[in-house]
Amino acid sequence: MKNIILEKIERGDLSHFRGADIPMDIPISQALLNEQLRELRSDTVQELELSLHENNILYLNLAVKVPVAGTVRRRIRMKMEGGIDGSGHTLLIFHFLDGLKLLDRKLIGFFQKKIAEVLPDGVHLSEEGCKVDLRVAMAASGYGHLVPAVHRLIPSTETGRLRLNIHVRA
Repeated sequence: MKNIILEKIERGDLSHFRGADIPMDIPISQALLNEQLRELRSDTVQELELSLHENNILYLNLAVKVPVAGTVRRRIRMKMEGGIDGSGHTLLIFHFLDGLKLLDRKLIGFFQKKIAEVLPDGVHLSEEGCKVDLRVAMAASGYGHLVPAVHRLIPSTETGRLRLNIHVRA
């Protein structure tokens, strides 16, 4: 049986849901996030794993195969802030706190254009951190039609869990 309702939502035809006002608080386990991140592994990216802690602190365990240098492993501590806040701001920012060496930061700066070519739309990596324009990233993932309905999308962390505070209005 075809799910017409779900198809309408997926296509962004929210006219049938006018007046919907849905606040949500969605907890997502660290285990599920890491299961999804394992799908991004490749010959180049050999390890990609998150450890979530209180106050929007995340650790990213990363192992990347780099020409000449071999496999480079890092444990990067980051502070997450931002999201979609209803005032037009759509940036989710990960500030690098520690775990990168001085040479790592210089290489990121030096290869910034090359790195940008392989990152998904809406993701920008710099020496200071990573910025994700959620509006652009959602559009690139096929969910751009839902962006106007998202009035708030604020992620936060607690130990072992990501919480998504979402408010959708149609």
